[in-house]
Amino acid sequence: MDPELLHVCDINMRLANAAFIGTSVRGEVMESHDLFITNCGLAVVDFNRAYLKRPAEDLAAPLARAEAYFRDAGLPFGCTVRSDLEEPACVAAMHRAGFERSGSIPAMVLDPIRERSPSIPGFEVRAVRTPEDLAHFQETAFAGFGFPPTIGHLFLTEQFLRVPGAVLYLGTIDGEPACTSSVVVTAGVAGIYWVATLPAHRGRGLGEAITWAAVAGGAKSACRVASLQASEMGRSVYARMGFATPFQYVKYDRPA
Repeated sequence: MDPELLHVCDINMRLANAAFIGTSVRGEVMESHDLFITNCGLAVVDFNRAYLKRPAEDLAAPLARAEAYFRDAGLPFGCTVRSDLEEPACVAAMHRAGFERSGSIPAMVLDPIRERSPSIPGFEVRAVRTPEDLAHFQETAFAGFGFPPTIGHLFLTEQFLRVPGAVLYLGTIDGEPACTSSVVVTAGVAGIYWVATLPAHRGRGLGEAITWAAVAGGAKSACRVASLQASEMGRSVYARMGFATPFQYVKYDRPA
């Protein structure tokens, strides 16, 4: 796959995370030429990440800056690198700093973008525009990902709705909130995020349907490709939709 395409998809991921964390109630985002930091303001390692943008280079300086930043914040954190840029020296540097591989997240790309509208009885999708729909999105998305639904309002705020190119989609079954997705459009890339389905509604194809809704939103904004980071639950669904996996985001964390 074209390295430049992977680069713009990677940038979409960073910009989307900057929007998500940067518009949250307690969050903060920091970036330099070699380091991208997201700090959610809580002791949630999955949201407190030091993304190493140039892992083939000497990592001593960016790792030291990340350590100092999160030490001052009094929060735990983990690191992330792209698997296609990961070198043996990177792995050695992470081990010296006390980090171990803790898993990976598939980075998946749909090229070219296309649309589908699966027919599911009682299923409807709408873009979030009202405070009521935003509250439903917050609770449904966080519950779908296994997070406490009561803290969704700290992250998916009204300010996020005003981010250019960002749209939240709420899926309902017979009028009841059941699933969510979002799209963040940057430089012709439709970044798909927050694909979640409540446990009671799983196994009915809602995850795929709400993902296609976000892809269609990107197509309406003249995007030529869609990208996402897949969970284990969703990876096979996205592969069936036509998404390929050119690389992974490798997670490094310290043992508990």
